Amino acid sequence: MSKKILILSTGDVNGAYEAMYKVAHIMKNMSHEVVMCVKHKTKNEDFIKTYRHQHSSPHPGLLTRVISKIKNKINPVQPPKALSTDRKYSFFSKDELSENIHVESMLNIVGFIPDFIFTGMTIDFLNSTDLLNIYNATKAKIYNVTVDMNHFTGGCHFSWGCDGYIKGCDENCPAITKNDEKITAKNNFERKYENAKKANFQIIAGSGLTLKQAQESKIYKDQETIYNVNSLIDTKLLNDKNKSIAKKIFSLADDHFYILTGAQNMEDPRKGFSYLLEALEILDKELPIEQKERIVLLVVSNSVNEEFNRVTFKKQKIDYIKDYRLLSLLYQAADIFINSSIEDSGPMMVSEALACGTPVVGFDTGVLTNMVVNDYNGYKAPLKDSEKLAEGIRKIFELNKDSYKTFSKNAVKQVEEFSSYEYAEEIFKNILEA
Repeated sequence: MSKKILILSTGDVNGAYEAMYKVAHIMKNMSHEVVMCVKHKTKNEDFIKTYRHQHSSPHPGLLTRVISKIKNKINPVQPPKALSTDRKYSFFSKDELSENIHVESMLNIVGFIPDFIFTGMTIDFLNSTDLLNIYNATKAKIYNVTVDMNHFTGGCHFSWGCDGYIKGCDENCPAITKNDEKITAKNNFERKYENAKKANFQIIAGSGLTLKQAQESKIYKDQETIYNVNSLIDTKLLNDKNKSIAKKIFSLADDHFYILTGAQNMEDPRKGFSYLLEALEILDKELPIEQKERIVLLVVSNSVNEEFNRVTFKKQKIDYIKDYRLLSLLYQAADIFINSSIEDSGPMMVSEALACGTPVVGFDTGVLTNMVVNDYNGYKAPLKDSEKLAEGIRKIFELNKDSYKTFSKNAVKQVEEFSSYEYAEEIFKNILEA
């Protein structure tokens, strides 16, 4: 039976927002009635609708506006004070007590009363209190997708080892730098906890790491079943069907070994590129000259960290690619994908590379935790262990052709079994028919 489904996300492109766009597409493919409501619309599809508050009251008259202006001059409205935070925690959800949307306006825009609601990242759009208000108006079943940790923390999107999400955030929050502001994390967490219990919010994991974190979290630890959708890969776009010719398309040499890495922002400390640089320096010392000359580093990013000038291997910068067909070919052209993230709920690039038959080496975090299997489709290194990272790269580099083909096929198989649209459809079918 067709369901009415509302997807909520701040945007519809890039990373976390793209993940919710994929959820919407999967639901549409399953013949459900779907609307994705966003604050910022970029894509031109009709099922994506922009939230705007629709005022039902008439416009104020001239006298009312004059009085309002005078009042504002006498006692001007002060903008909310900016919270002092440590940037690495991405403490963006700063007020769970506030109400940011008008539920009736949103439902008018959506055009139906939803049976199910799925949310991802909703920074500067809505919070758990808004979700509770939507629940009270619709009684819809609400599922929060862990594009990061924010659904079960006091405001941060990455914990960096803090266990506040397990025991309950308090006045010792390391993400907030000023002592008199730390109470914000405690207030946010308590309100999230209360809202989740009142509306029976459920969680869906987006990676092996966030699955483990959700199972440990105070807010969702009692949820009986937590499904994991592992990045949501469209294997019709991202696959290994052109791997045999991909190097030629990019004018890359067949006898060279191409290391692919990248991120939207290489300056982000979460991405751990300093450890990749150390790993490459280790390889530079270990490998004989004739082998080093075969290695080429391909870096995909909007801007490349100047530290990459230290790399002695041949290297080539590629501008960040938004076209999935071209990106698929690049993954297929590469011989290995390196993910050096040390604090990450993804990234999606790991599953994308695997889908294209490219073995992955990286630190044991995010989606690598359960999508990369040692001696099967890549290698996992302990966090921040550059020597083990270098060892994993070298193991792939030294595979013979037959062994490499086996790793490549296993990479594709892992995605088909645990990260494809077809895999996700089965999960959503279980949820929607429960």
